[in-house]
Amino acid sequence: MTARGKVIGYFPSMVKQREKTRLMKLLDVTRAKDDSHRLEKLQLAVEALDHHDRQKHDDDIKAGAVQIICSILRSCSPFFIAKSELVKCCCTILLQLYRCSQDRARASFCTDGFTLLTNLLEVIEINYRLGKLGDPKCLLLANDVIYKLLDVSKVPLTMVKNKDEFVSSLVSNINGCTGKYVMQLSLKSIASLSEHAENKQVLLGVKDLLGAVEVGSRHMDRAVRVEAARILLNLAWEPKNKSKLLQSSIGTILALVAGDGGSVTSQSYALQTLTHLATDTNNKINLVDHNNGTVISTLVHIASSDTSQASMSIDATKIIGYLTCRATAWNIASVPGVCTTLSSLACRSDDLAQLAAKAIHKMATYVHYHPKTKRQDFKTVHAFMLQAIVTISYGTSTDVLKYAVKAYSEQASFRRDRIQIIGHKGLLSALSVLTHDENNFVSECAKEILGTLACDELRQGIQVWRSCYVAYPRRKTKIKFSNRVAIPLQVSWMSFISMQTFNLVVNLAF
Repeated sequence: MTARGKVIGYFPSMVKQREKTRLMKLLDVTRAKDDSHRLEKLQLAVEALDHHDRQKHDDDIKAGAVQIICSILRSCSPFFIAKSELVKCCCTILLQLYRCSQDRARASFCTDGFTLLTNLLEVIEINYRLGKLGDPKCLLLANDVIYKLLDVSKVPLTMVKNKDEFVSSLVSNINGCTGKYVMQLSLKSIASLSEHAENKQVLLGVKDLLGAVEVGSRHMDRAVRVEAARILLNLAWEPKNKSKLLQSSIGTILALVAGDGGSVTSQSYALQTLTHLATDTNNKINLVDHNNGTVISTLVHIASSDTSQASMSIDATKIIGYLTCRATAWNIASVPGVCTTLSSLACRSDDLAQLAAKAIHKMATYVHYHPKTKRQDFKTVHAFMLQAIVTISYGTSTDVLKYAVKAYSEQASFRRDRIQIIGHKGLLSALSVLTHDENNFVSECAKEILGTLACDELRQGIQVWRSCYVAYPRRKTKIKFSNRVAIPLQVSWMSFISMQTFNLVVNLAF
């Protein structure tokens, strides 16, 4: 017995016993003298097999009932229209037989899937091409049978009979001049196979497969585009596929993500595909730098669009966070509108707020001010990021405020950043608001950051204190020192803070 027979439970010797079973009705069809006689026998077989006894259907399929139907369908080709009644009876019998158990249906797909799908797709294509001259009921029945088969097609390709010819024929259907139904069903068949873990890497190596997916992604019919997007999503799950998939299909994925005229489902699948690709370290730089930040701009548009579904906005924001790392943070922050959009999303009251605040925190971790940099927009980008932190400091969610103080803390760790913080309009006021927050973590962190900034100013020595005296000559303020605490006088390099803020920080220190 073959290995396939042991696994799927198909025993060729059982076919010899079929004359003693319910298959006698089907065998009579093969012995019919002409088409009218064959149709009568098929109708009798339809009546005999019209029951819901799962075990009997299992036994019939095991004995070779599906193979007999396949041979009848082959005998009808290419005259499917003239023999449409025979084809409809065959499809009806197949639907009855597939009332069997899942295991038996899966075994049938492994042994008969290639032959059966080939014949049924031919039936659908002919009836679709003929339009009103075709038989719509015949088309629908064939479509139903294929859907039944694809429900159980999540099996390793190694167990599928004639697997190479099977996949190649599906790819040829997509790349060829077939109608939308055959194209959609061919893509759906590949998508179903690609859901099995063992098939993901194998399918990516199939010749012209990604080209066929690209053809499907640009088809006018939305159902076709959905299946193309589903294939890309399934293939992206495999870690070994991520690099090759990005290099070969980045344009296809971005076109689906943009969703120009496409369905919400295909756009959602494409975003999930991009999520999987963005988690790969080697892909981050390529995605961020692709076409001068096109990926980031598209994601920002989806995240902020009122027409996008909540799940897609969340996915788009997640991807921006995944892509942010030491090597990419500056380039992401440099894309117009990124910091502004993320800060506005962080002020919302839904799940999106926390993800946006987290992305800003990651940017603050890696984006730091460098006065000697050659980039002219360096200071501007850093200022936009600081303004984003200021904005989320007034968020309504405690989690968002935690990310805000964490972002401040990352920036306050470097002296050159502290200089920019002190001079940034509105930032110190935002920090002072956070010191009064109900959450202890937020308030204590804010006070600690203010203290760090104050100590930085105090190191400037007597010149800063004299500047304060010049700035406020009519105000009598006693300067006190302690071994542990210094008065946090918040004086920027270019301008002085208001007396109200000065008094507030003094109260915090003492």
